[in-house]
Amino acid sequence: MAIESREVKISTTGSAGSASGSAVAPLPLCELLAVYLDYHASAPATTDVTITASGNPLAVTLLTRSNSATDAWLYPKVQDHDNTGAAITGSYSHPVIHNNLSISIAQADALTDCLIVTLYYRV
Repeated sequence: MAIESREVKISTTGSAGSASGSAVAPLPLCELLAVYLDYHASAPATTDVTITASGNPLAVTLLTRSNSATDAWLYPKVQDHDNTGAAITGSYSHPVIHNNLSISIAQADALTDCLIVTLYYRV
């Protein structure tokens, strides 16, 4: 199994403090291992980022980062379940992605490449 990466650049439009933008990252069937968020130097501290797996039949929010413009490594996980469907306390795994990841930005300023997201995944 190889680890691969994909970079997604997201520009925002709108008014200062309320600009938004989004992008879709098509991915193969994989496990999402890590995300690196690289904010534009002028992005405001009010910037919100949401990463969602657009599942079928149900979308799942994997990461929400609110009110930050500080570059960061993040490692999204999902809670494990036992064979009866009950959540296992303190047990988490890498999310399995079988479609696209949607990345949205809100409460930012209008910026070209407001955020560059690098996704690291295992295929």
